[in-house]
Amino acid sequence: MFEGAGAEAEYIPKAKEAESFKARLEAEREALLSAWIAFLEIQREKKVPLPPLYADAFYAATRIKKKNNYILNLLIEGKSIFSSLLDKIHPQIAEKLGLTEDLTRITNYIQRIEELERELSFLKESFLRDQLTGLWNQSALEKFFNEVVMPNIFEEDYLLCYFDLDKFKSVNDYYGHKMGDRVLIAFANYLKRNLKPKDFPCRLHGDEFSAVIIGVTIDKFLPFAERLYEEGLPFKFPDGVRKITFSIGITNVIASDTLEKALERADFSMYWCKENRGLKPVRV
Repeated sequence: MFEGAGAEAEYIPKAKEAESFKARLEAEREALLSAWIAFLEIQREKKVPLPPLYADAFYAATRIKKKNNYILNLLIEGKSIFSSLLDKIHPQIAEKLGLTEDLTRITNYIQRIEELERELSFLKESFLRDQLTGLWNQSALEKFFNEVVMPNIFEEDYLLCYFDLDKFKSVNDYYGHKMGDRVLIAFANYLKRNLKPKDFPCRLHGDEFSAVIIGVTIDKFLPFAERLYEEGLPFKFPDGVRKITFSIGITNVIASDTLEKALERADFSMYWCKENRGLKPVRV
């Protein structure tokens, strides 16, 4: 509840007043969630138009912005002019005028521009992808958070999840790094299979993953997260099938957030989950 809401309002202790780590976590979560829900109700009464599709907004942001790339824009314009010229000159006429070699050079020039466009597009995508798992990387998460999540924060619910594989170092030590890489790839595929198409899973580094969950409140998402947590990921090792377990932390994304702040809260709750094995995923 907000301060000054009335003498009968439910009192939520501040984190510094809590006597234990668990109580601090719960106090922080309840205060944050109560304030955010109240604030959202006010904002959504303004009837702000719905935002564009999230995937479209993000993919548009990752494409080459031709107007902002002056040199590439000139090359593409030149390609268009030369392509139009080639369509209008018949090869036999060009041969009579002694232009055959020039037309060949123009054709090669057009091909080089097209190769440059493809290369820049690939580099843009490659820069945002984790090379091992194919998930988005932290650079992509930052871009998505700043260009899609925050501009639409008042119209949609967003959660940030933090995943950390349990005892992953022992996999590398016992089976080798190649097997460890296979485990990471399997977990990345596991996230893609279980999350919605418009959700945004990514690999942060090592065995730590994150995901932006779109369009669901934390109370509705939590049972699903608990199921993933309890089931784990069966994985076939050389000496048999073993279950890969992982810890999960979950937080609401709010209007005052930066990615760093939201990740810090999700990471904090994930470590509580990891340090208290047997508990279900916690949220903050």
